[in-house]
Formats: sequence, structure tokens, C-alpha cells
Amino acid sequence: MAEGVVSLTEAAGLPVEQVGGKAKGLGRLVAAGFPVPPGFCLPVKVFAASAGRDKEGGPGLLPDAVTEVRARWEALHAPHGVAVRSSATSEDGAVSSAAGQYESVLGVRTFEELLAAVGRCQRSRHSASAGVYRDRIGLADDGAPAMAVVVQAMVDPTWAGVLFTAEGPAAEAGHLVLVEAVEGLGSRLVDGVAEPERAAFSRSEPHAPAFSTAFGERMGETAGHKGPLRSLVRTALAVEKALGAPQDIEWALDSTGIHLLQARPITAAVPRPTRFGDWVGEVQGTRWARMSICDSWLSDPLSPLFATTLFPALIDRWATNWGGPTEQRARSPLIPEPMHGTVNGFAYLRFDFPLSQHPLRTLWLTGRWLGFHLSPVERRWREEVLPALRDGLERVRDTPLADLTSAEVLRRIRTVEELSARYWAVIGGLAWHWNASEWLLGAVLARGGRRTAGLTAGALLVGEGRLAHQADRALDRVAADPEDEERLLDAYLRRFGHLVYSLDPAEPTAIDDPSMLRSVIAGRRRDGTGGPGGMPVPGSGPADAARRLGRGPLGRVRHRVYRWANHWSGVRDEALHHFTLGWPFMRAGYLELGRRLVGAGLLDTDEDVFYLTGEELAGWVGADAGDAGWRDLVRERRLRRQWQRRLDPPDVVPADARIVLFGSDITSLALFGVERQEDRADELSGSAVSPGSYTGRARVIQEISEADTLEKGEVLVVRQVTPAWAPLLARAGAVVADVGGALSHGSVVAREYGIPAVMGVRTATSRIASGTLLTVDGDAGTVQLRVEP
Repeated sequence: MAEGVVSLTEAAGLPVEQVGGKAKGLGRLVAAGFPVPPGFCLPVKVFAASAGRDKEGGPGLLPDAVTEVRARWEALHAPHGVAVRSSATSEDGAVSSAAGQYESVLGVRTFEELLAAVGRCQRSRHSASAGVYRDRIGLADDGAPAMAVVVQAMVDPTWAGVLFTAEGPAAEAGHLVLVEAVEGLGSRLVDGVAEPERAAFSRSEPHAPAFSTAFGERMGETAGHKGPLRSLVRTALAVEKALGAPQDIEWALDSTGIHLLQARPITAAVPRPTRFGDWVGEVQGTRWARMSICDSWLSDPLSPLFATTLFPALIDRWATNWGGPTEQRARSPLIPEPMHGTVNGFAYLRFDFPLSQHPLRTLWLTGRWLGFHLSPVERRWREEVLPALRDGLERVRDTPLADLTSAEVLRRIRTVEELSARYWAVIGGLAWHWNASEWLLGAVLARGGRRTAGLTAGALLVGEGRLAHQADRALDRVAADPEDEERLLDAYLRRFGHLVYSLDPAEPTAIDDPSMLRSVIAGRRRDGTGGPGGMPVPGSGPADAARRLGRGPLGRVRHRVYRWANHWSGVRDEALHHFTLGWPFMRAGYLELGRRLVGAGLLDTDEDVFYLTGEELAGWVGADAGDAGWRDLVRERRLRRQWQRRLDPPDVVPADARIVLFGSDITSLALFGVERQEDRADELSGSAVSPGSYTGRARVIQEISEADTLEKGEVLVVRQVTPAWAPLLARAGAVVADVGGALSHGSVVAREYGIPAVMGVRTATSRIASGTLLTVDGDAGTVQLRVEP
């Protein structure tokens, strides 16, 4: 066994108790042939027992060792100086990393500086912060660990940083390789004084980037460009394989290539990469907002099929109402095209209208907008659009899909898409009335003094005749009759099964997967209760609340506003109920085409069809020619969408984007109902959408398949709330959602169930863990994470 100073290669064969975790890890990398800067190790045995306790700054080396260190120093080729780094015996291990707890000294250029740096490393093991660290991980009883020291030649990097080969101590399917980098020395990054560039890559070849970033595109391997990042990823994964576990790697890049500066096992879960990805529109200089349909109905990244078919159709029909046909809008300098788009997979609408530059056209466009919204839009909906949707769906249900050619199936889907887009377009006109009437009612109540104190629009605009309540009573009947469950549930699905959890047809409806409904039914049987918000409280219904509006001139005004808002609340309930009638037809048609693509050997499962684009699918239907590489392409797209779900999409892109009209900022009009406050460590904020306060345990549900985990009285924490979620809300004590505002569709569901709700919290599902004690304040729009003794 070597007694004196050793090379890094020799350190690989020595016990950790002699050379420490860092030196042994570097030695293993050198022995395996990885690119590690040359250097040597000062093992524990070359230090005196008192090393590190010398306050005068001595290195603590035994006399004979000083001569040997000098010889190694003089033989080391280090034109940029050396790095002197601690290698404690408890450092860089499988249980604890001690990252940043001990000293490293960079840029050492003289032998005297070297000895001083060695002394600093030894003294750092006795520092107060290192003692606190050891205490927190249960190593305090062992005292300060023995310490070896590593001396390595420095590189002069253009980029340097850290890389995690997985997102935790054990690699899982879908984990990413996470890269952070800064220009120049990596010490600026590990010391936390520089904001890094970020990129994330698949663990599987060809290590595709998960999220689009300017840094990743500049430094990654793309068509016609051989960048270093994918090479770095391949090298890092080879290190992981050689060392037998996911690794936290420090690296540097200079003119000669990549150098590995350290590799240690990942000892704790790496934070979810919510900050990866650049939030920049696809067209330079464009501005985008997650408003309207994007926020209320599309909380997750879009599937490629929806993003290229139904989503554009919905937006095009909506824009036609006030901007004219597509050809007319294309000639207008005022209306940006396209109006729709995605950023990192999330749905956005354009809002870079150059209003101030074209005042006359702005007045004309405003007139068209008002003309549509103030037209008899309810009559058009009842007498034209809704009957057309129902009649069209009756016609397409006549022939079984299996009896149609692929071209006929696609035509059927396109017919239903067009009917649904026309329906969505008229909802835009209806929504102006129900949003404006509810806002006005709230304003009137807020100014009613003591007579209307504590009275909210939500308390007035609920009713037993609402479809949400009808659906709830239908589930009560199923729960009350277990012997006839299948027939009653089938009847429920025929009436309510078209309600969707997301507008993206890639997501199952209740007809496809009634598991959530079955869990609700089972819960009601178990609890012996049912109905929205529990048993009604005497004197608390809408009729009782309306009596508080008073008499006289002011009372009559309040009653008129209430009747107007109540009428439009009913319209909203009915209009949104019918909106997604066509979704089961579209989804079934796409799945039929997917089944045929599986039969042709082009896809693995029928649901893979949602990861083709509309153009790709139409090309196969029209020419019966698919791409043999679709299976790999679909797997990559599916995984990318899974990764994108982790991201936190901002309200506007870029972050400082605003709509200015003649010098006035009118951005809030585009994002009405969404309120933002500063979050704190123990409190999140969003929009106050349903009044009241409630304290209970959180239940975070990322997928509807997890619905059966919700216990009665828990706080439901979800990405979004659409009418399809209504049955689940009957068990919840309160609701917190990432997206949505006071006027979003989910807020109506919460108010009708009479439970406190805060929406538009954005980071609720990532910041809150199931079991956390929360206080949800539906009046203040806050969610407090309570610290328990």
C-alpha cells in the first residue's frame, strides 16, 4: 500500500479512509479512461494528527511529505495553475455528498500558495458550517472526518457547470439528464453567485433535448452542427454506468474538449426542472398570453394532433366573429396571424395588436367586436348553433366507424371539429354577457353596505336546476342502488359522459374511463352522504339570499342586476354542458384511425395517433403512405410532452409583455379574472374564486386516474377544474388549482358546490405535497402551508 503522495490512478485502488471520496472517485474516472485533468492526491497518512487545527495557516503535512509534494508539483503540467480541493473520508459518498462544506482553492500558481491552500482545506473540516451539516445528516458523533487533499491542473474553460445524469439516487423511466452551465469557471455556478444557462436531455439515444432553449440549441448537436452538449451527456451516462449509480458531475469545456472535474453519487432527489426551457414565441418579436381557452381548459401541454387540428380551428372560428374571415384578417395590419400557437407545448394566444399605430382601424375593429357581443347572440346560439351541433352529431352516429374507409372516418372527424369550432365561437359572445353580469352583481353587492355584507355572487347564482346539481343527484341515485349500478351509471354517462377533463382529445373522457365516477360512487356509499357541499343549510339558499337585496329604488336595481346575472348564469351552465358533445365522436374516430395504423405496423398503440400531426395523419389517409420512423418519433414526442408537463407556463410571453392602447396599459382586460400576488415560502396566492376559509389536508391529483385517493374533506389540489371534475368536488373541503381565474369555468363549479377555492396559483401542484396541512382562503385568494409542531 502506498504510504506517501499518490497519483489519481493510484488513489482509485486505495481505501476511502486513506484518500477520501473525491480522490477515489476521480481515480476511478481516470482508470476507466475518462477525460480528467492530471493531478495527485495527498492521502490522510501524510498529515500530522493536528492538521487543520493550526490557526497560523500551516499545511499540517509531515516533514517528509513536503519534499514529495514539491516533487509532484514540479512534475505536474499546469499552465493555468492548479486547483486544491478537499477529499474528506465522508465526502462524495453514496449517503452524503458534503457538497460545498469543505474548502477548494483555485488558481494556485506557486508552491507557497499550494501549501497555504492545503492548510485551508484541512482547517475547513473543523468549520462551524461543516459541523452543522454533519449534525443534520447524523454524523455529528463521529467528529470532524479525516481529510485527504487533491491537487489538479486547472483548465481554462469557455463553459463549465454541473450535470445530473438522473433526477434522483435511482434512475427512473422518463428521468432527464439536467445540465447547468456558466461561461468561464464553474465556481461561479457552484457557489451560487451566477444564474446558469440550462438544458435538459433524454437519457435515451439520441439524447434529444427535452425543452427548447437558446443555450441548448447553440451548444447542442443539431442538424449541420456538432455541439458539445450531447457528447457531454453521452460521456456522463457512461460515467454513471461505470460507477454503478446516477452521478452529480462537475465538468468544464475548453478548446481541447470536455474535462470531468468531479463525479459523486446523487444522494437526494433533484428538484423538478420547472425552470428549464426558454419562454419565447416561435416568431421573433411576438407576444403571447395564456388567456381564454388556454387558461381555463388547457392546463397541460397540447398533443401534436390537437395542436395542429382542433386548436387552430377553435381559434380561427373565434377570431372570425370579430375580425372577419381568415383571408380578410390576413390583409389587416392590426390582427396578427396566426392567432394561436404553443410555447414549450403550452397553448397561447397572440396579443401583440398594434392598436395605437392604427387608430382608425382600431375603432373599426372595436366596433366589430362590440357588434358581435351585443348582437342577439343568445338567440343565435339557441336557434342556430346548438341545433346544428345536435343534428350534425345525430347524422355522424348512424354508421359504425368500422364500416367506414379511413378517408370517411377523417371526414367525419373534421365535420365534428367544424361543428365544435362554430359552437366555441358563439360561446365567446355568450361569455361576455355572463362574465359582465357576474362582475356587475359582485360590484353591486360590494357597495350594498351592511344589507349585503358577506353576500356574494356565488351565493346567489347557484340553483338546484343547474346541470352540475343534476349530475350530482344522478350519482347519488347510483350510490343508493348498488344492485342497479351498471344501468344507472350507463344512463349517467349517456347524459354527462361527454364532459371532458381537458379539451385535448388525447385525454380520455368519462365515457372512456369512468373510474373517477366509480370512486366517487364508492365514496358516497362509504360515507353515507352525497350532494354538493353536503346537506343544505336552512336559510342559505339563493332565494333566501336574494331577500337581502332589499326594497326601494336601490333594492330594485340590485334585483334587476341579480335577475340579469342569474339568467346568464343559467345560459353559461347549459352552453358549457353542450360544448363538448362532439369530443367522444372525435376521440373515437381518431382511435379508430390509430387502430388501423397499428395494424399497418406504423404505431405501437391506437393512442399513439394523438402524437402525429394533422398533416402527417391526413397524408397517410390520403396516400396510404406512412413513415416507418413514426414509432420512434411518437415515443420521443410522448416523452417530451410528459417532460413539458413539469413546466410552469407564465401568463404572458415574454414576461414583460403588455398591451398598450393610446398610452394606457390594458393588459388586465385580456387577463381578466386572474390576480397575481407575490408568493412566500409558507403561502401561495392566486385568484379568489369561491368565498370562505377552510383548513384541511392536501390531496394533489395530477391525473384523473388518481381520483380515488381523495378522502372526504381533503383539499383538492389540481392543475385545472372543468365541469367534468364536478363529481369529485363533492368530497373536497376546498379546491386549489394551478390555472383559472374568478371568471373561469372551474370557478363556477366551485361556487355551485359552496366550497372555498383559489385558482391561478400556477405552482400549486409542484409546491404542495399530499398530506400538507393547508388553509384555503377563498376571499383573500391565498393558500397557507401550515407548519405543524
